[in-house]
Amino acid sequence: MESRPKIEVPQTPADKAADVAAWGALAALWALTTWYLFRLPDTIPIHFNAAGEPDRYDEKGTLAVLSLMATALFAAMTVVANAVGRNPRALNYPVTITPANALGQYRGAIRVARSLRIGFVLVFVQLLYQTAQVATGQAKGLGTWSMPIDFGLLLALPGLWYWWTVARN
Repeated sequence: MESRPKIEVPQTPADKAADVAAWGALAALWALTTWYLFRLPDTIPIHFNAAGEPDRYDEKGTLAVLSLMATALFAAMTVVANAVGRNPRALNYPVTITPANALGQYRGAIRVARSLRIGFVLVFVQLLYQTAQVATGQAKGLGTWSMPIDFGLLLALPGLWYWWTVARN
């Protein structure tokens, strides 16, 4: 393994804002879950086929399971983000890490982990919202934009933040 610089990567205001946004998205998910548990009919769609049409129904309490899954992923990604933040030099990078580019590359890697956390929760918020729309008859399915939005949140958000971080250094 190549010798990589061991440096501290201080949090910037943008990093702190990302953490606040992640926790805010998780709080919004649980607020929506609670809201919908009191507002939705007893039976709701819980699974959608590839076309975005509901193909399985269950009790509305299943929404809590969806939010618990999101919370578990959030906790796991928090552990990952903290581990990456403590030792970013242990990761693989697309370039050779030098003293000149170490800070930017390390910061980019840490930001990918942070933005994945936000992306996961926002995907669950979107799924919760879409499920409620279908359950109340305001939509017939998830819609054609659901999957591209989810992929954008999970792939484009971290990728763009990494590129923006590294390109600026």
